[in-house]
Parts: sequence; C-alpha cells; structure tokens
Amino acid sequence: MKSLVGFLLQLYLPGIYSLAEIACRIAVEQNVQVTYLYRCASCPASSEADYSALERELYRCVASRLPVITRNIEAHELEPLRRTDSLSIFHIPAAEKGNALVRRILDMLNPRQRRKHLHKYLFIWPAAGRHQLLRLFRGCWAKKLLYGLAITGGANGTFDFDPFAWGGLQVVQRLDGDVPYPRKMKNLRGYPLRFSMFTDPLMAVPRHPVETAGYMSVDGVAARVVGEMLNASVTYVLPADNESYGRCLPNGNFTGVVTDIMGGHTHFAPNSRFVLDCIWPAVEVLYPYTRRNLYLVVPASEIQPEYLIFVRVFRRTVWYLLLVTLLVVVLVFWLMQRLQRRIPRRGVTQFQATWYEILEMLGKTHVGEPVSRLSSFSSMRTFLMGWILFSYVLSTIYFAKLESGFVRPSYEEQVDRVDDLAHLDVHIYAVTTIYEAVKHSLTEHQYNLLENRSRQLPLGITTLYYQPLVRRRDRRAAFIMRDFHARDFLAITYDSQADRPAYHIAREYLRSMICTYILPMGSPFLHRFESLYSGFLEHGFFEHWRQMDLITRVGASPNAEEFLEDLGDQTDTDSGFNEVAARNKKVVLTLDILQGAFYLWAMGIGISCIGFALEQAHWFWRRQILSRNNF
Repeated sequence: MKSLVGFLLQLYLPGIYSLAEIACRIAVEQNVQVTYLYRCASCPASSEADYSALERELYRCVASRLPVITRNIEAHELEPLRRTDSLSIFHIPAAEKGNALVRRILDMLNPRQRRKHLHKYLFIWPAAGRHQLLRLFRGCWAKKLLYGLAITGGANGTFDFDPFAWGGLQVVQRLDGDVPYPRKMKNLRGYPLRFSMFTDPLMAVPRHPVETAGYMSVDGVAARVVGEMLNASVTYVLPADNESYGRCLPNGNFTGVVTDIMGGHTHFAPNSRFVLDCIWPAVEVLYPYTRRNLYLVVPASEIQPEYLIFVRVFRRTVWYLLLVTLLVVVLVFWLMQRLQRRIPRRGVTQFQATWYEILEMLGKTHVGEPVSRLSSFSSMRTFLMGWILFSYVLSTIYFAKLESGFVRPSYEEQVDRVDDLAHLDVHIYAVTTIYEAVKHSLTEHQYNLLENRSRQLPLGITTLYYQPLVRRRDRRAAFIMRDFHARDFLAITYDSQADRPAYHIAREYLRSMICTYILPMGSPFLHRFESLYSGFLEHGFFEHWRQMDLITRVGASPNAEEFLEDLGDQTDTDSGFNEVAARNKKVVLTLDILQGAFYLWAMGIGISCIGFALEQAHWFWRRQILSRNNF
C-alpha cells in the first residue's frame, strides 16, 4: 500500500510543484499588502493526496515570503470588504470535480468590493477546460471582478479573460514572460457604457439627440472625450424621476442619479456634484476630489439714485447745522422786530410778523420772490440781504456737492454675511438638497433668514435658476451656488453698461463640501476614469474648456472672459478696491441717476392739477350758490 502511494506521489509531484511555483511566483511579483489563501475543508477532494499536497506546497511557498491570511470558504457567505490591496488565491479541485466549488466561489465574490483595481484573484484549477474557464470568468465579470487569472497546469497553462473583446468576453492564454495582470481599459472596443447625465447650463448643455450626442460645456466635453479615448459606445441616461443630483429619502432610499448608479443601470455619473453625507456609503467617488464652498449670490449694489443723493449727500451733522442756522436766523429776526419798536420812525409802518410769517419771508427771499410788508429800516434790509447771500452760497455749495456725487458715484454697502439678509428684500433660489446641506452648518437664526426668503426648487429643474440674464436693479433674485458656479454666473451676468458685475458673492460661505464624480460601489472602471479625470485636471483641460464655453455661451457679456480671468480662483472681489475704482471713474448721467428730478417734476404737476381741480370746483360751487340766490 505504501509503495502505491509513493508511486502516485512521484507521478503527481512534478505537476503539483509546477502549479504551486507558478502561483507563488505570481504572488511574489504582485507583492500586495495582504495575500488571502482560501481553502475548502468540506470538499470531498480535500482528502485526496494531490489536492492536499498542492495546498501544503502553496502555503509553504507563499507564506514563507509574503504576509498571508488563510480562510475557509465555508466561513464566508460573502467575501469580506477590504481596505488595502490584496491577492486572493483559490484552490479548486481538478477538472470536473471543481465545478461545484466554482459555483460556491462565484456566489461568494462581493460585487460591492471597493476599489476593484486594488484586488486581484488567482484561481488554481488543474486540468480545467476552456469551456469551464469561460463559465468561471463570465461569473467573475458579472460580479464586476476585473483582474482574474486561472492556472490549469501544463505548458502555457495560465489564462486570463478579456471582457471587451469583439463579440463579448473571451478567454485569453498568457505566455511565459507576459504581465500576469495587464491593464484592460486601454481599448473597450465599442463596449456599451451608460453615463448618468443631467442638464446643467454651466457644466452640461444637452445636444440633440441627447442619448447619443451627449452634452456640451465642461462636463459634457469631458464625458465625450472619455468615451472617445476608451473607444466605447456611450449612451447618456437621464434620471428616471427627473431629479438630477439625487437626494436622501427618510426611508433610506435615494432619488435621481444615485438610484440609477446603485441599481446598476448606469456605469458612471460624469456630472460634477456634491456628495451628501447620506450618499457616501452607497457610491464610490473619483480621487482626487475637490472641496467646494456653497456661497450666497445676491444682486450687486448700484449707484445711489438722485432722490437718495439729496438725502445722503451730507452727513447728519451738516443737516443739524443747517437746522440750527435756520432757527437762529428766525430767532434773530424775531428779536429785531421786538427791539425795533423802541426806535421811533416817521412815515414807516411797523409790523409784527409771527414765526411762520418769518419762515415764509425767508423762503420767498431764498427763491427770489418779492416780500410784502418788507421793513424799510436799514438794519432789517441788511439782515435780509445777508440771508439772501447765504442762500446763494448754500445753493452753490449744495449743487457743487451734488455734481461731485454724480461724477464720483458711491455704492450701497454689499451683503457679505448671512446676517445681512435681514436688510435685503430678495427671494433666494436653490434646490432642496442644497438647503438640506447648509442647514447643518448654520445657526438657527441664519437658517431662518434663508428659509423665510427661500424659493426651493425641485431637483428636476435645478438648471433654470442659473441663467437669468438680468440687468436692472428691480430684480429680487438671489441664489445659493457652488463657488465655481458662482464665478461663472458673475461672468455671464456681467453688466457691460455699468462695467461691473450685476451680482455679488457674499464672503461668508455657507458650507464646504466634497465635489466629485460618482460610480457604483465596486465599479471596475474606477481606476481608469480616475486617471483620465486626474489628467484633465492636472493639464488644465477643465479650465480651458470652461473658458472656451464662456466665450461661446449665448447671452454672455463681451467683457465676461476678461472679468473671469480677473476673478481667478477667488469667489469674491475686493469691495474696497472696487469702490475706490468706481469713485475715481466718471460716469454718464442717466435716467437712473436723474430720476429724482423727474419725481419732483411729476409731484409739482400733480399738485398743480389738484389745485386747478379745486379752483374749478370752487368756481362751480360759487356759481351754483349765486344761481340759487337769483331765484
């Protein structure tokens, strides 16, 4: 009996050692942080000599060189999640005996294993046929496994799979000297990729037909370039519920793009977006991602119109001084009247004016009207002449100051803090998810200021509030935007006539959040998309596409590109510098500035009409009384 076992071992040992050596060499070349050896304790073949010998030799070779963890397949219904790069080695019984274990392994593979490009798999299946390997690799690809290698023994008995071959997945034989786990994303050969995209007028503008033509603008161009570089057949999918960014529901479900991503209906969401706190565990994100700030964008302050300049052209102390001067003049004139009685004068009719008659007399002299009952003695005439000269000097100074206010305009104070909203009458537009995001970072008082003025929009129409091309100050629209959206929005709505932006970004940001692109959990495309989008960012393609899109955007100001370059990466401008520049710049007088004069003119016409109507009514009433008396 012992001689028979020895003979069998001599037959099988060369094959056993060759399989173990190949697997060991591949494991050492990968040199991952953790190597997992999976064994099947309940398999009938585990008691066979060749199976046990191969298992022992494999463990001896790999464990002596690498950090190894041995696991029983029976102990895991689902493959545990891993945070580091790994190599999983499965030992399968030879030929047809391994079919049952292969099905068990495929059921155990975790399709939601994060960072699939970091995890590689090695299947040792002696004497397996091509049809068996095809079933194995198809099951692996169904679980989104990207890097899997099978060793069957014999000459050139190492096999890989190509999921992007023409006609579908194919088994590929690896020759000696080939890279064990080659990159498979260089050419997808028309593989049908599905991108979740939605309209965003600053990042993704649809072309028609949108399902195949895709989108323009920054995210749209990047998605089309990715499809062309990968040689893939891309279909653009809109969210079924028309809620673009997606939000978290109380029952733990999601809406919008996140639903399509989690359900496996789409492969990639190339629209740049915020990842809400509740969505993080459900998706994978491209790295490196960026942090974006949420800002409040309010209408920019404008030049103070004339009817405000009449009030604000002097400080309060000047108005107090003018009032005191008038009261002193009235008091002096009243005292002179009291004292003039002590001086007898012949042929001069002395009069005693009340305080309101004194005001009437001073007002008439101010506008150049003759004054009845004017005193003839020299002291009173001298006083009145002094008052007239003072009126002329005062008028000259006032209108000179008023003219300087026109030539060097001043602007109202900008809103730079959320608390300043208490003094601003605007409607704040934002989608529901943004309000949910900022609620956790603001105080109750600040959030109430936003909520009382909020006009929350459903996710299906998130794009409509980004493109109002307003130029007038009577607009009452404010927005909550991402920082780079706010920069582009300021450039789009740049007012060329006023040579300044029509909107202002409050310097106090509402919240800082992750901004990135998302994929399904365990996506095999993560690493490839990550390298492409990182390259776009590092080589400045995103900024170039954004500037080119700004130049060709419909409705953009001709000065928008220069203004955007001046903004740089800053989301707000130096208000002090802009105000000084505005004060040193002459402006053309327009109806917006001179409207106060027209208001006064209209008021005078209205009072004249009312007076004329009263005169006519009085004349008609008198005529009616006279006619009754005659009868």
